[in-house]
Amino acid sequence: MSAISVTRDTEGNTGVFLLDIGKITFMEFERSIYRIIVHTYDQTFYTVGTLKYWLNTLASSGYHFVLADRNTLIQVSNIIQLDKTFHIAYFGEDHKGIRQKCFLSDKGYKEILKYVRTSESDIQLLELPQG
Repeated sequence: MSAISVTRDTEGNTGVFLLDIGKITFMEFERSIYRIIVHTYDQTFYTVGTLKYWLNTLASSGYHFVLADRNTLIQVSNIIQLDKTFHIAYFGEDHKGIRQKCFLSDKGYKEILKYVRTSESDIQLLELPQG
């Protein structure tokens, strides 16, 4: 199992522990707290560093993360649906039944769409009906 060090609070008062990388849906930089927020299906964690650092580190470790927009990394293997109209990636539901989603820039959307079209991906493409 590959894991990263995270905390449950922004200041690290709860201590550090290891989070399985496979459980990460997306990571986003939050300027107001100067931390990276790490999202799983049903929890939020915090770590430090830059998105560029994490993108390179995770790619070097064999994980497929994409820069979804300038402040967000998304783990492509955890996407279950991709909205073609509004450029939104959807993940599974959390324990409360709430669907987790992440908005994508045009560039991030195109990179994920390219992956969907060139691999044997299970990502479902959603599109609003025409007309």
